[in-house]
Amino acid sequence: MNHRTLIIGGGLAGCTAALELANNGCEVTILEKSDRIGGKVRQYGCKAAGRCNNCGLCLAGDLWNQVENHGKITIIIGSRLIDVLGSKGDFSVIYKSGKGVLSLDRIQDIIVAAGFEEFSTVSSSSLEFNTEDGIISGHQMEGLFSRRTNDGIFTGSPGSIAFIQCLGSRDVREKAAYCSRVCCGYSTRMARVLKYYYPEAEIVFFYMDLQWVEAGEYLDRLENEGIKFIRCRPVKIKAGKPNRIQFEQPGTAAVVEKDFDIIVLTEGIHPAENAERLAELCMLKVDKSGFLKNVKGGEHTGIYLAGCISGPKRIEEVYSESLAVARVILGRKANDGGSL
Repeated sequence: MNHRTLIIGGGLAGCTAALELANNGCEVTILEKSDRIGGKVRQYGCKAAGRCNNCGLCLAGDLWNQVENHGKITIIIGSRLIDVLGSKGDFSVIYKSGKGVLSLDRIQDIIVAAGFEEFSTVSSSSLEFNTEDGIISGHQMEGLFSRRTNDGIFTGSPGSIAFIQCLGSRDVREKAAYCSRVCCGYSTRMARVLKYYYPEAEIVFFYMDLQWVEAGEYLDRLENEGIKFIRCRPVKIKAGKPNRIQFEQPGTAAVVEKDFDIIVLTEGIHPAENAERLAELCMLKVDKSGFLKNVKGGEHTGIYLAGCISGPKRIEEVYSESLAVARVILGRKANDGGSL
């Protein structure tokens, strides 16, 4: 019997692991809750601006097409996990889809790769994002980048753009005291693209601290390109035309105001909305931030974690971790003399 693996989630992590397993002879089934695979990464836009900016998006390449057309991969869209029965090497999985409640039997391994949520979709605050007023979430900005043309990102040329970092991260009220780790990378790369299209625009970052993005004097390079940085957390955002940011001027107690045509709210990574349920069904635990962790390793339980379901990760980290998980499964089965 061919080795059978179930993957919960068809985003970058799930599809990367699925393709590696399928290319090595495994039968793979992906349960995906939305109406197509690819997850959030499929909606992201390249951050190249005349040259590559190392955003990691190229790693996906034609991944979605390969997975959708692979003879050993079955994709079940619009599906929801109901229950997991059995144990390592012989799981039965109950799921619900448009065809009703069904089961998959003789599953030998399970990879949980259910991804993450953006702050703008899970925030407990009353904050609203109005693109017509020029206040844009990081996720919405990714969509604009994915649809950009040779003429630019926006209709018209903005004179000033602000990035407000750490939205929904480092915030105890939002149960996200951690750093999401990805925001500094994608937002500063966005800023470089914007500077490429709109060289006269003033671009300003409001930040608490900046995480490592690339080797070398990365911040100095950004400042040399005309991008400004103000170390503070804004006090208030006033929507309008233009939009206005109130902030405490560094080194003083004075609160000042500055107007911007566009404000980008750089949001972080939050745990998947169904993380607690997945933990209960798959013999996993939830850490203090809401991400999933193994109680015992996959080699003992037959259940593995891949991607941002276990914590914030950059695209390249998700890709390499997912390959590693697939190769652990392949290696263990080979060592056990199992059929692939």
